[in-house]
Amino acid sequence: MTTVELDHITKIFPPKTVAVNDISLKIRDGEFFVLLGPSGCGKTTTLRIVAGLEKPTKGRVYIGDRDVTELPPRKRDVAMVFQTYALYPHMKVYDNIAFPLKVRKMPKDEVDKRVREIASLLGIEELLDRYPRQLSGGQQQRVALARALVRHPKVWLMDEPLSNLDALLRIRMRAEIKRIQKELKITTIYVTHDQVEAMSMADRIAVMNKGRVLQVGSPREIYHKPKTLFVAGFIGTPPMNFINVVFGLEKDHYVLRGKTFKIIISDEMGRIIEKKLGVDKEVVLGIRPEHIGIVEDRGRRENNIVEAEVYVVEPLGTETIINVKLDDTIVKVRTIKEVMFEPGSKIKLYIDPQRIYVFDPATEKVLV
Repeated sequence: MTTVELDHITKIFPPKTVAVNDISLKIRDGEFFVLLGPSGCGKTTTLRIVAGLEKPTKGRVYIGDRDVTELPPRKRDVAMVFQTYALYPHMKVYDNIAFPLKVRKMPKDEVDKRVREIASLLGIEELLDRYPRQLSGGQQQRVALARALVRHPKVWLMDEPLSNLDALLRIRMRAEIKRIQKELKITTIYVTHDQVEAMSMADRIAVMNKGRVLQVGSPREIYHKPKTLFVAGFIGTPPMNFINVVFGLEKDHYVLRGKTFKIIISDEMGRIIEKKLGVDKEVVLGIRPEHIGIVEDRGRRENNIVEAEVYVVEPLGTETIINVKLDDTIVKVRTIKEVMFEPGSKIKLYIDPQRIYVFDPATEKVLV
């Protein structure tokens, strides 16, 4: 059984740059675990600490039941795939894949067996006699993956391995990497800034920002139950809309008031917010683009229908993104219907109170 545990890891680069700030994580045996966040958030540094390429300023690293904090990379039994494929240009594909086995002085027949097995798994058997310069980007990526896997490591570490590929090839390689990982049942830590990549591949995701882990959970948990404004805004395509409103009580209803609109929310939701924050307080209303409905009946009158001005329309084939101006905020609305609105025209939208999130602007944590 191969688990990976990071116990209160901190990494400070001179003079005082905190790249990783007190991270504790436990990656399960055979799990596909993704570190997700923007550039500079500390995810690659965290991966390099697991690999042994960086030493933590504080904290311990465990692989399986073994404390590997002080061990060099070659003694950790991990394999790493980098953003750049780092293939040896003077070696043929066969020798590139075989290199880590030859370094370990493995018998020639065993080397040949392993190279051909992993080449077959990745569908690159016909490439073994070529040089890297004769390969496409996708083929080079497969060779880099084969070289990492050929020695049967305990842990597979991947640092943005698909970022240099074109969009269609990235989609194909995502599925391929996930298939291989599940087939080999190898514990994997994968770094990316692409939330679509993370959502489609991960068993669990750790969302990072400014050196900290903000939330860990399954893709479904991260998407439907974000704990902070940052997580809510980072996950989803297009991202969640945020609108500054005031939480209050009118007559017998709890409401969220904008400058030109009002949303009536449930008593249950209102009581939770009131208990945590009080009434007549500024809050942030969050709602995903797909949870805003277009009201086609112009004469329809009911609660939670707001009027907005069309800013720009983005037809994307299978869906349409409508950017509207609501108060002083540009809000995105996603629909699968083929619709067309002229910029400057008025549109009525339905805000489903069961689909909204409310955040505390001071702490940026979700209230409900």
